[in-house]
Amino acid sequence: MNICVTRSNKFSPSETFLRNQIKGLENYAHIFPVYGGYLPEYEENGKLLNTRWYWFLDKLSKNVLKKENNYFGNYGASEYLKKNKIDIVLANYGISGVKLMPICKKLNLPLIVHFHGFDASHKPTLRKYQSDYLDLFNYTKAIITVSHDMAEALIKMGAPAKKVLINVYGVDTDFFTPGYLPKTDSSFITVARFTPKKSPQTSITAFYKVLQSLPDATLTMVGPKEELYKDCVHLVDKLQISDKVNFSGAKSPQEILPMLQRSTIFIQHSMVAPDGDSEGTPNSILEASACGLPVVSTLHGGIKDAVIHGKTGFLVDEGDVEGMADYMIRLAEDPLLTKEMGENGRKYMEQEYAMDRQIHRLYEIIENTVTKLNEN
Repeated sequence: MNICVTRSNKFSPSETFLRNQIKGLENYAHIFPVYGGYLPEYEENGKLLNTRWYWFLDKLSKNVLKKENNYFGNYGASEYLKKNKIDIVLANYGISGVKLMPICKKLNLPLIVHFHGFDASHKPTLRKYQSDYLDLFNYTKAIITVSHDMAEALIKMGAPAKKVLINVYGVDTDFFTPGYLPKTDSSFITVARFTPKKSPQTSITAFYKVLQSLPDATLTMVGPKEELYKDCVHLVDKLQISDKVNFSGAKSPQEILPMLQRSTIFIQHSMVAPDGDSEGTPNSILEASACGLPVVSTLHGGIKDAVIHGKTGFLVDEGDVEGMADYMIRLAEDPLLTKEMGENGRKYMEQEYAMDRQIHRLYEIIENTVTKLNEN
């Protein structure tokens, strides 16, 4: 089977999960990855899908005439799909599904769309693509989401319930493992971009409250220095806890692994951003659990599925700083509970979130879709 898989940005650290998706699917089928925006422009090797002249005309149409789906851009993607005898397209992100839909319709190609987070919650995006999404829901053969909350949201938007399937990314439990590096009882870590839906300032505020009871506690914040980063640095300076908080910047999975293994407790205060942007299922939480860390987070999106409250970690309402701080202190003061919850989290990841399992299920969704179409 020949499957074309799209991704918007091949080189973004935040799309590591899509690289893993493509790599995993290659064990089951011939995968043709394309990237470069929601309507892809490049093959995996960096070669343009279009001719240089058509690529220029596509840019002109998009930037000057404001025609996002135009003949020139569509031509390159269409020819690529035909040339490689693609059987089905897996579009990562709802917007990519919208862009590829007219091409797939013209070629009579089945399309599966995979929603990931903002594309199912960001208010400006939903307003812009409201009618397009309804057309997409009608045409696509399957709609994949990464949490129960996201599935419910898409159904409310008009997606047929029978088409909506839940399949999370999964975590590489062979790579992310508990370590034997020295750690202290009150070393906290968070791995997240500095964006409103991650609410890093709330995590800092909760940590500040922890310091009132545990003055030796430390917090490591891993993530690219963007968006709310400067606000967080300012907050740490204002609270006079700069010696307790380490901003480490963006790190590769290979660098993140020992940082998780040296830490004791993972925290992340995800919440709905003012523009509606919400989490899918944060990979960093899966990775922390796989490393044997208990998680203190929020009742938000797929986190409610990934963390079992009272067993693999603790969950609080969005904005509940006091509750978060209390749970952080409780874990830091009880090494046996921390160890038990961490071990429970590791087992839960192995049983329900192992990447091999999730990739295989994704392939089964694709394979079943093609099989049903061939039978008809």
